Amino acid sequence: MSQRPPRDLKSVLSGLEGAPPAPRVPAAQLGATIEDVTLETYGVTSDAARRYLTLGKGSVLEQAGVDRDYSNLVNLAGWRPRLVINQGSRLKAVTLHWIVVAPWLRTIVHPLDTGQPLSPIPGLGGALTPPSIDDRGTRFAAYGLSNGLVSLGGLFITTPTAIDAVAGRQSDLMADVSGGRGVYRASQPTATNVYSWTAGEAVHYLIRETDGTQFEFAVRQLHSSDAEPSGIIAPSLYSTYNAPAINTLLEAGVLHVCTSAQLYPPYCGGQYRFEVIDAIGAFGATNEYQIYVAGITRYVAVGTSTLAFYAGAARTGGVLPDSFLVCASGRAYPKAFCGTDAQSLTAEYRIADALPRKLKLVLFTETASSRVRGGSQPWALPTFQWHAGSGIGIVYAGLVRLDLAYGSEGARLWILLKGASF
Repeated sequence: MSQRPPRDLKSVLSGLEGAPPAPRVPAAQLGATIEDVTLETYGVTSDAARRYLTLGKGSVLEQAGVDRDYSNLVNLAGWRPRLVINQGSRLKAVTLHWIVVAPWLRTIVHPLDTGQPLSPIPGLGGALTPPSIDDRGTRFAAYGLSNGLVSLGGLFITTPTAIDAVAGRQSDLMADVSGGRGVYRASQPTATNVYSWTAGEAVHYLIRETDGTQFEFAVRQLHSSDAEPSGIIAPSLYSTYNAPAINTLLEAGVLHVCTSAQLYPPYCGGQYRFEVIDAIGAFGATNEYQIYVAGITRYVAVGTSTLAFYAGAARTGGVLPDSFLVCASGRAYPKAFCGTDAQSLTAEYRIADALPRKLKLVLFTETASSRVRGGSQPWALPTFQWHAGSGIGIVYAGLVRLDLAYGSEGARLWILLKGASF
């Protein structure tokens, strides 16, 4: 079947919603022989969608096979599928009809553990993804992401290089051109915003699995600069106010995220991210450095409630651009705490979050810190300076969250379009 555009506005906006539940096979049809499998596609060709299916003509209809194909279409391809099972031409025979929609507009919600490993920016944004341009599923896209302080945007093209539908694994080759703006807290005086700017190009190779595990390797050319001096003087930092830093980065990362939106046992026990970035001294590089990032989340059931724990850390070596610092943030503070090294700890008690209620209550406490290797100024010390905060949150319908956090600088109110912050 040829590629079609979405039929109406509802199809376009379907990318803003979560995928419907996996289809259940009626007991009377389990074990039936599949006579035919047809596809009705929107925004993608039927040949591209068929690469994700394992059940075909002559297969035996089993729930495990339907679950596998549905998971491939949702978790690997990022589409919204629906399955219609019809009676076949003979007894104990069926036909399968997949309706697959590739949304043009997608929301991007990146809490602490669900961003791509090499773009760990918590925030909210969107991606415009026009129909694929070939039968492999190659697609152009434009995206933007922001958390109010840090913003990122760009263009990319992604093409699947290999799809193993039986194993639930896909490899992608992606190229992108991106730019971003950050704001640092480490400045003199601390009330002054120090804006940084980055721009570059990258080539990525990704290996993704339906269980939420992803490996990524990338080569990136990056330019970064400060809009004004950061005010930090240390042998571990390269000033980018007078001249931008130019670096070629080799990057590798792995993460595992829960594919279910229900972030509590038994649906989700934990998430993690590990990545390494090496700015090699080549191709006109102004400095050399390394960045090591780790983040681990754990969920523990307490009756119908959940204890959620997060620990994250970033360490650097070499001479880091002062426009490319690593940061940790807390909800009780308006800006992140940045330096050559940063770390954070968060704990939440999500009351009765396993129950189907519209309004839910969350209690949380967290602390964040940063340091500057070799720093000597009061706002950039060589030892970790911790900043704690605690508060209460209200979640509506699992989507909109209102947090009131209190720390050493007073109280702050946060509004998030996500039921859980990690």
